Amino acid sequence: PGSGAVGSVPGLGPGGRGFKSPLPDNFLPKFKAFMNHPIASAKYVSFVSYRRDGTPVATPVWIAPLGNDFGFTIDNASGKAKRLAHTNRATIQQCDVKGKVAEGTPVYHCTAKVVLHGEAEIVRDAIAKKYGITYKVFSVYLWFTDRFGKKKHQPETAVIVSLAS
Repeated sequence: PGSGAVGSVPGLGPGGRGFKSPLPDNFLPKFKAFMNHPIASAKYVSFVSYRRDGTPVATPVWIAPLGNDFGFTIDNASGKAKRLAHTNRATIQQCDVKGKVAEGTPVYHCTAKVVLHGEAEIVRDAIAKKYGITYKVFSVYLWFTDRFGKKKHQPETAVIVSLAS
């Protein structure tokens, strides 16, 4: 084996099969540290985006880790999508289901971008994995409202949040 992130897959003949990882050597420790971030385990997060005049607007969201970022799903006609169309500045912090933030809860400054289709599906899958049966029940509700409601079908939309360094 050479230098870098090299390993072998046991059970594939004598000594296994060597492979070189495409990820940098320091990826896994950074990723594991990120998974221990308080936001990664938060059930609800207050996402704050900003109107054109700078007024903050907070919304509680379900959020899931995505590598070194976080993501949540939105309706593409929502106020969040409209606000993010003019500025990617945002903050996140843990909250309860109603969006109430406990005193002393840390605020994390971040940038946010709206994504569609394939990228949004990745976010949806991460949310589904984190929230399990709760997400499945909510998905059934969304399916019915999409199918039988008056709104026309919208493309799948999500927000990817990157914490400021």
